[in-house]
Amino acid sequence: MLELMLALWMQAVAPGQGAGQPREVGSKVCAGCHKAIYDGYVKTGMARSTGVVGADAHKESFAAGVFRDEALGVEYRVAAGKEGYTMRFARAATGVRGERTLRWFVGSGLVGRSYLFQQDGFLFQAPVSYFSAVGQWALSPGYAGKQLMDIARPVETACLGCHASRLQAVAGTQNRYGEPPFLEGGVSCERCHGAGERHVAARGRGGALGRDEIVNPAKLDAARRDSVCEQCHLTGAARVVKVGKSTSGFRPGEVLPEHLAVFVWSAGKGGERAATDHAEQMARSGCKRGAGEELACLSCHDPHVEPAAAEKAAFYRGRCQGCHERKPCTESSARRAATGDDCAGCHMPKGRSQEGEHVAFTDHSVPRRAARGSSAPKRELVPYWPGAATERDTAIAYAGAGVDHAELRGRALDLMEKAVPGAANDAALLAQLAQYYDALGQGERAQALYERALKIDPENVSAEANVAVYWAQRGRMAEAMAMWEKIAARHPGMSSVAVNLAVAQYGAGQAALAERTLERVLSFHPDLAVARKLLGEIRARGSGRR
Repeated sequence: MLELMLALWMQAVAPGQGAGQPREVGSKVCAGCHKAIYDGYVKTGMARSTGVVGADAHKESFAAGVFRDEALGVEYRVAAGKEGYTMRFARAATGVRGERTLRWFVGSGLVGRSYLFQQDGFLFQAPVSYFSAVGQWALSPGYAGKQLMDIARPVETACLGCHASRLQAVAGTQNRYGEPPFLEGGVSCERCHGAGERHVAARGRGGALGRDEIVNPAKLDAARRDSVCEQCHLTGAARVVKVGKSTSGFRPGEVLPEHLAVFVWSAGKGGERAATDHAEQMARSGCKRGAGEELACLSCHDPHVEPAAAEKAAFYRGRCQGCHERKPCTESSARRAATGDDCAGCHMPKGRSQEGEHVAFTDHSVPRRAARGSSAPKRELVPYWPGAATERDTAIAYAGAGVDHAELRGRALDLMEKAVPGAANDAALLAQLAQYYDALGQGERAQALYERALKIDPENVSAEANVAVYWAQRGRMAEAMAMWEKIAARHPGMSSVAVNLAVAQYGAGQAALAERTLERVLSFHPDLAVARKLLGEIRARGSGRR
């Protein structure tokens, strides 16, 4: 058995996981010794949260594979293909049509699934989703109300990392990955238990289980235990990466607040919530306030197995009664019988998520009675973990929230200006403040901050893109073009950068280069009106000269 485990490990281990760091070996290696647990886990929603389309038991129906985005007049057709699902799109008003091969899914299929495709090595989310509950294809959450077809939404590691494991992300790019983009679909064993290299090697030698071989979340202190779940199930109103950290840097056994500062609205947002706000909702519940650290995700959920649909009510009722056996439900026995004696169905009802139509969440705030209406949200951000956020973290959180909430922008600016003197080497803060100065028309101050940010972090794409605009405005066109060309190659989702580059190329007499740049833009963003118009004008002028 050990030889088989080691052979699987050598085949499955992800490359480039960092010198000195234990490597991930893949869940199939874990199955060599933990087969019963593995066999149960692979049937759970977490284990099936990503994968190759058509390769698992969940099957979509294509009977309703044709639908329209009526607002834009776009028709989408989805059908099974040889290498995945084929998504065809056509917008009659602009004459734009094309197709993409959807090779990977995101979502267990219990509620629905979204889909991913790769183009020139870059990974994008498709605008179509399948909603299992209603058996139909429709626009993916967040795609309604667009002015143009959104065919090239980049899939970044911060998002994909909570759905897939052992990502093959290409450093220095927004959404470029190896082939395939991830080595293991779903949430792997090692996402919760840590990299298995040391554990596998030590078990091969025999002897007592070493303390640092592998992580058992149930045996961690409360902060470390909860961090394992919160890495993906705590969205908050803002997530701010700590200085010197990254969104993918957290490892099981560590404390998440050392990597992220998470902010929530002081009184809850009210109304619709995100489908991944479970930890925040539970923290507001009477259950959590009463039980404190003793109550954890593991108190109600066994991550290795999910109860069958017919068993869920009894399963979760048993979990509730573990704390409430001495204080029975005050609802009438007749009413309880009518609802199947379903504690969770009554106190954790399904609600609509802010992600949009067909997307629902289980209310983990455990209301005593179902909420009626929604209160007006308070626009004050507070740290989810008291004392874990710095002034710098708070400033960046408010700056991000200010994008959607204009009333917060003044406060955001004040906080950033106060934080900057103590953050001379903080590229993220400098670039964020520069963006605010840019919006206020204070170009010289914005440019200076962007340039400072680039010296600290040459890969800060926001600073790159914006400083290039200032260089172009101030006559440093060659430098601006070089910067735009670099960004366009690594971040094709940033269409405005490539359009700027094409305009500059044409102005410099490089019409052929400008055409190629615009053709590449349109290969990713076929409905981008400004690119189509520029390309048409350049070609028309070229024909006129001939």
